[in-house]
Formats: sequence, C-alpha cells, structure tokens
Amino acid sequence: MKYLFSTLLIACVSVLMSAQPKLNLNTGSVDIEWQQEEDGWHISCIKIDGKQIPSPKGYYTILYLDRNPAKDLVDQDLEGKDFTFYPSKAEMLPDGALKFSHSLRFGDVEAIWKVDPSFPSDIKVDMKVRLSTNGSVSIATPTIAVFEENNISWAMIPGNWYGKEIQYDLNMAKTYSMGIPCVPMLAQERNTMTLCPLYSSKDGYTLAVVPDPGTETDPIAGKAPDKSPNSLGLSLANRHNELTPVVYHPVLGQVGAKNKAGDEVSFGFRYTLKNSGWFDVFQHAVNDVFALPSSLDLLTNKMSLSERVNRLQKFLRKDKESSWKTWQSRGETIGANGSKIADAGTMFMIARNGQDSVMNSRLHYVRNYKMIQQQTEPGYFCGAALGEYADIDGVESERGNWIEPLHTTYYTMVDFGNMLLFNPDDKELLERLRMAGDRLLAWQKGDGSFEVGYDRFSMKPSFPDLKDYRPTWYGLYIAYKHLNDKKYLDAACKGADWQQKNGVDKGYYLGVCGDGRNIWDFCTAQTSRAYMDLYEITGNEAYKQASIDAAMIYATSIFTNPVMTDKTKYIGEQAYKDWELNQTGLGVEHIRGTAVNGPILISSYAGLFVKMYEWTKEPVFLTMARAASIGRNAFVDQESGCAVYYWHGMNELKKYSTMFPWHAYWQIGWIVDYLIAEADLRSDSNISFPYGYMTPKVGPHVTYGFAPGNIYGKKADLLFRPDMVSCDNPEIEFLTALSENGKKLYLIAMCQSNDSHSCTVTLDLSQLVANKTGFRSAKALQGKIIRSVGKKGQINLDFAPWGMNVIEISL
Repeated sequence: MKYLFSTLLIACVSVLMSAQPKLNLNTGSVDIEWQQEEDGWHISCIKIDGKQIPSPKGYYTILYLDRNPAKDLVDQDLEGKDFTFYPSKAEMLPDGALKFSHSLRFGDVEAIWKVDPSFPSDIKVDMKVRLSTNGSVSIATPTIAVFEENNISWAMIPGNWYGKEIQYDLNMAKTYSMGIPCVPMLAQERNTMTLCPLYSSKDGYTLAVVPDPGTETDPIAGKAPDKSPNSLGLSLANRHNELTPVVYHPVLGQVGAKNKAGDEVSFGFRYTLKNSGWFDVFQHAVNDVFALPSSLDLLTNKMSLSERVNRLQKFLRKDKESSWKTWQSRGETIGANGSKIADAGTMFMIARNGQDSVMNSRLHYVRNYKMIQQQTEPGYFCGAALGEYADIDGVESERGNWIEPLHTTYYTMVDFGNMLLFNPDDKELLERLRMAGDRLLAWQKGDGSFEVGYDRFSMKPSFPDLKDYRPTWYGLYIAYKHLNDKKYLDAACKGADWQQKNGVDKGYYLGVCGDGRNIWDFCTAQTSRAYMDLYEITGNEAYKQASIDAAMIYATSIFTNPVMTDKTKYIGEQAYKDWELNQTGLGVEHIRGTAVNGPILISSYAGLFVKMYEWTKEPVFLTMARAASIGRNAFVDQESGCAVYYWHGMNELKKYSTMFPWHAYWQIGWIVDYLIAEADLRSDSNISFPYGYMTPKVGPHVTYGFAPGNIYGKKADLLFRPDMVSCDNPEIEFLTALSENGKKLYLIAMCQSNDSHSCTVTLDLSQLVANKTGFRSAKALQGKIIRSVGKKGQINLDFAPWGMNVIEISL
C-alpha cells in the first residue's frame, strides 16, 4: 500500500510538471525553449542545429541609480543597484514573436524576442524600460547561457580582452589584453572596434551578443571629432560573476542613462549562436550586422593612392617642407626627416627605382643614422640597437631608460637587411648585421624567449612583469637570409616556437610603443608577417597557421562601427559626407589610445590582409584591406599627399598631416605593398615582385624595388617617376615597371570600385627618356585596350569592378 501511494504521488507530480507552460522560438537553426517556474520564465533548453548547449539561464538585469554615478565604479561594473529577475509574464504574439514583461519598483520592463529571417543563427531582442520615477537606468542583455571555465576555447571583446583562460591578474587583463578578466569589467565602445563580445566553447559552439547598429555613439555628430561619449558598455561576465557575453545600454553616467518618470529607454540587440568557431561569428557581425562590405559602395577616391605616392615623393624632395636636416650624433653626421628614420627600405626604393637624385644624396646620412644606433663598443649591449631616436646626446628609446632586444631587430637588423638588399656587397653592413645577430643569440633564453628590455645602466630587466610575446626572433631570420649561417635560422625557429606556444596559441601579444608601455598594438600584425616569412623558407605548416591566427586576431582591431552613410557631416563649417570621415575600416596604433585619438591612417596591414585572403579565402581580410585604402580624402593634405596620423587630426588637417614628416616613408611603403598585393591577387600571381623585410614598428608592410619582378613572364623593375603617369579617374590605381633592357614600359592599372569605370592614361615619357614625347605601340597582357594614341602618349581603358588591365608599352 505504501509503495502504491508513492507511485501515484510520483505520477501526479510528473503530470503537473509536464503541464507547466512552455514557449518556444525556433529559427530553423537555433531552438530556445522557455518554461514557467515559480519565480518566472526560465530558458530551459537551447539547441543549435539540434545540439543542446549546457547551462541555459534566461534571467535579466537592469541597473538603477537615483544619484550621479562614480565613473571608476561604472568601469568596474560595480555602480548602480542591480535588479535581477526572471520575467513574470510571457505571451506569444500573432507574428510568432515572444513578449516577456516584468514590473520593478522604478518601472516596467518589456522584451520582444523574434527570429531574424535573414540569419537563422540570430535571435533579435528589443527591450524597453518605462520609468515610473526619476533616475538612471542601464539595460543589460539577458543572460541566456553561461560558460564554465574549463569549457572555454576562446573569448574576446575586440580591442579589449582576449584569451582562452581566466586572468586573475587584473592588470594583465585590463592593460595588456591577456586573458578573460576574473571579475566583471566594462569595456567602452570608443575603443571597441567591433561591438561583439563572444565566447566559444570546447564543444564547438559560439555565443555572441551584438547591439543594433546605431545604438553606439556617433563620434562625428558635432562639428569636431569627439570620442568621449559612450552609449555602450561591454563585458565578458555579468553582474553575478557568471561567464557570458554582456552588453549594457545606456551606460550609467553617459548618454541617455539619466531619465525622468514617464520616459522610455530602449535597447535593441541580437544573439548569434552557431556551431562554429569565433572567427565565423565575428565575420558575421562585421559583414552582415555592421555591413562593412557596403562601405565599398560609398568610399570614393578624390586622389588615387598612386597619385599620393607621386606627391609624397615630391614633398620629400623639399628640405624645408619635409623637415630634412643633418646633425651630429655619436661622432657621425646623420640625417633624417624630422627626428627619426622610419623606413630605410622605402628610402632606398625611392632612390633606386625613382632615380631620385635628392634621395640618393641623403642615403649616406641615412646609413650613418642606422650605424650609430648600434653599439659596437665591448660590453653587455655590444651589437644592440641603443634605441629609436638619435640626438646630440646619443640614441634613446621612445620612453624610459631601457634597451629592448626587439629594438635590435627593428632598428638595426630590419633596416640593415633592407639596405643590404639594395647593396649586397656592403661588407661593413654585413659585419654589423652579424654583430646584431650574435647579440640576439646571447640574449635568447634556453626556451627561445627574450626579455622585454634591460635598463641601460644597471642592465637589470626593465619589465619583470611582462613576457616578450613579440617576433623579436625575426632579426635572426634576417641574419640567416644574409649570412647563410644555420645557427641563426635555428634560433629564429626556436623563438618562433616559443612565441607560438606561449603567445599566439593563447591569444597573448605585446606591443612596441614605449609611450604606452608596450600594450597591445600593430605588432600583432607584424607577428603575422614574421611567421609568414618564416613559413616561406621553412615550409613548416605550424608557422603558416600562426601567421593566420595572428592575422585573425589583428582583424578584430579594425574599426567596423559606425555603419557608413551618405549623410552630410561637418568639420567646422566644412561639409563632408559621413563616409569621408567615418572611422570604420581603419586600424589602430594601440588599442587603448583610440579612446581619444581614434584610429590611424597608416594602414600598413592592407597588403598583408590581401595575402591573407589569398591564403584563407576569408572575405573579411580583403574587405578590410580595401576599406582602409579607399576614399580617405578628408585625412590627406592635397598638396603634399601626406595623411594625418591620428583620425582626430582631420580637425586641423594642415597642421597634423606633416607633424611627423618621417611618416611619409611609411605611407609610401604601405601603399606600394598594398598595390603590389592587389596586382598579385588580380593576376593570379602572374605579377609578382621580390619583397624584403617588414618595416620597423608601425606594421607588416615590406620593402620592394631591390630586384626585378615578374610581369607575365617578363622581368621588369618597379618605377617611381612623379608626373610620368596622369590618369583622369582617381578610382584607378597604377603601378609602372621598366623592362631590364629599358625598351618596354609596363602599366598595371587597377579599378578600386564596386562599379565599372573607364579612364584615359596619359604618359609623359620625357620623365623616363629625355625629350621623348610618345610611344611606338601598346598591347594588353591582361584586359583590353579601348584606344591607344602613341604620339600623344594616351591609352583609353575600361574596367569591370575591381578589374585590372596590364599594358606592355614599346618605347
């Protein structure tokens, strides 16, 4: 009898439990089920393509405050009283959407959940809080699922925090972007490049939260750039220390948070759930939500990159305008534009391939500058680069009194290597390169790693809290290329292996900006390039993967918000189109410096990203390369061709465009690298030029011009002659090259648009051969010539979108 009663009781409970109300939302890929319980509606099950994910939740959090917030506490996600709840009411609307509602003491909350018919991976949510009393509110995206620490394969907020593991040293997480903060912390939208916090699990699924475009603040809403307002806060943990992606809107103390009774605060966002890795979900946010590819429909050149190179070359010939000067340092007469040699490889390329007499006259002083940067006297720093800047007191780092092994790679070995490509018989330079290589060998630890830096007086490590997650080993690769001693290659591989295991595989990177104490920056892109180069000579697939991994992470540092438009904006009283000023498509110096200055206009990664697209076929790489390279007219001084460095410099273009005159070489370098990469891509590698080593510091673009390239099986040298080529359509980019016997000129013309275009190219061949006024004949190696008039030096061309014509001209 007792047994029968127990059985009946269990049966009755089962019936009652099965009768509990349930609601369901199904996209065809994502299936979310809610179940009503005593304290409200919980998410009881989430399936992605039929696969159930663990730890569904479904609770909401609204922050409320009836006083002014403390900013530091907001950033730590400690400010405001959190009201956390499961919604008390739920209903299915006639269109199949689900409506959840709940009342709090300060207002009523409503959330409408619906499928996105365009994307089966996405659930869209529109939330509203109607206030019944005065105060500040911040709506958090509901927690639909949480991740366990032992099931994380990747987590990130682009531009802020990256990693596969929880970081219990908050300085390493917050300042150096190494790992997932162990407590809730808010990232600010102004230095979040893609508004897409996400987690990926070891089970193979990814969850991201993406706010609706337009929720973020427009940094050019007024008549001057302003990145101080923020509408969004992003986190990798909710208020209750559970690991899940979270977005807050508005942010306490920021735009739209403080309201009066009767006001309504709204927030639209989406969840993306996919059985895929993080990069697939990231690309979805970039391409489909924030519509980065559509920016290419708007971006339009007023001056081509090719024309910019011409004007930059002429600008650099002017001593006063380009701040060329010579001075004494460490017993030698040295020279530079301003205070620094930025890119010696580009300087030698201009001199050789432009037959530029002015640049040729400066190379001696450039070489002296590089030589005095290296210590040759015996001692702990023998063979090392002493720093970045040379003055009357000697050679100094950007900040501090330290000497970094990476400086030896950058300011000695990279520049020595590129100069040796142009002058391979320079025996003194070869010996100096050997000294630098031996110094790196002496500094390399047994596991392959390096110290970040040493105090130049005490010789003690200057950064005992940091590990050198940078390609310092790249200098050893350069030494091997020129000295052909396998010990350098072995050491380079040892360093690369250590960095891959301890840095790349964990998502840990260190930067190169001394004024930012080496926080995460464009050195991540250089890591990708370094592994690419090492792969080319070793064939080790692990290095190829490391190159791809680093490039994927660097892609997250390219701005993809706000969405570009054709609306009219103003800088002062000057009218522009939004797309001319928009930060979207631009990269950063270091990821925290963007909070005020915004991104930068040296897009050194563009050529690397084109190559990465060739490797991976991931379209975001090509889109980002092109978005960075087109239509940046508002940032370029029309006379000199110089672009401002920091985005905010558009406010005073003339002042900021030439503030750092040595940047002109980096600008020429990245443009040439990008155009050659595009030519290689569009010709199926029938156009290629030998490349040297990546530039010091600002990015991964490489040196060209030291040896002939291949144009459809014909050898030719790159040619840089300002005023030789004029084109009546700035949407057309061009490169020129001269055959080894000097009888053929090659014109590589590329359309930089989603639209078809045509142009007339006019050649002033007197810039090449004295008194020459025309050419004998022209034929197309790729594409088609519409009309050619040799006597006038004119060629008419048509282009399909992103098309290319390659013309062989008989002189």
